[in-house]
Amino acid sequence: MKIILSRKGFDSSAGGYPSPHLVDSGRLISFPIPEDEDVDTGVSYSDLRVDQNHTYLDLMEQLGIRKYSNGSSVHLDPDINASVPQRKHSEWRGIFGQSSAAQAHLSKKKVKEGDLFLFFGWFKDAIRTATGYRYVNGTHRHIIWGYMQIGDIERINKAGQYDNWKLCHPHYKFRDRDMNTAFIASTALTFDSSIPGCGTFNYDESLVLTQNGQRNRSLWNLPSFFHPSMGTTMSYHKSLYTKKGKPIWQLRDDHCTLQSVGRGQEFVIEGNDEIEKWAKELIQRQYSLKQK
Repeated sequence: MKIILSRKGFDSSAGGYPSPHLVDSGRLISFPIPEDEDVDTGVSYSDLRVDQNHTYLDLMEQLGIRKYSNGSSVHLDPDINASVPQRKHSEWRGIFGQSSAAQAHLSKKKVKEGDLFLFFGWFKDAIRTATGYRYVNGTHRHIIWGYMQIGDIERINKAGQYDNWKLCHPHYKFRDRDMNTAFIASTALTFDSSIPGCGTFNYDESLVLTQNGQRNRSLWNLPSFFHPSMGTTMSYHKSLYTKKGKPIWQLRDDHCTLQSVGRGQEFVIEGNDEIEKWAKELIQRQYSLKQK
């Protein structure tokens, strides 16, 4: 099983703000990026629900993000939480779409059914006040916020006929994308049939990638078995040093640090069974905590 760390949600170039970690509830609300201006997905931020009384747009406005109106079209991808758009289709399964160079990378790495995506993004703590939520300064971090095990992979063609429940996804709705591909979640995890094949996480320290106390959110603190000396390979992170001699990976006593790259959406990890065990335990721990 390959583990793929996939950067998704608002970032400095798409969206321009961090997604919020709601400290009072522990929820990680990953804001999906806006769609291109010439594409209408039929879904706006006011269509996505935080709860029964509040939309993503409501939360964004509380946090001072006022650049997206009711008409801003959303690229809801990955779509792994059925309650966010409150869909009711009985056949729904999570979908993650990819295309162009990013899909070429996944194809080159031979990502297949059974492999596991862990979605991470840029988050900032948000606390509730009398007037709504506000961000807490100095809390920028990369955090893993969701997962999806691949059940099926479907190449999307412009003239293709597809199941109705898939057609609301932006990669099926707007098909003029190079190498347009859908990764469809398994119904349940192959290694634990009691857990759905996709889902989102609540905050836990084990989900934080950024090294504690670091203002540079791209400097990660990882278990030592991630280090290349342990036989592990991570795409876009194969070298130990930059061309200028600065360390990319550093092995410590009980962990390693990684200066992760700014480019690349998916980092495919393989070569060490401990990585697979780590990812499985991460999901199982989260599911156990949510059931309490």
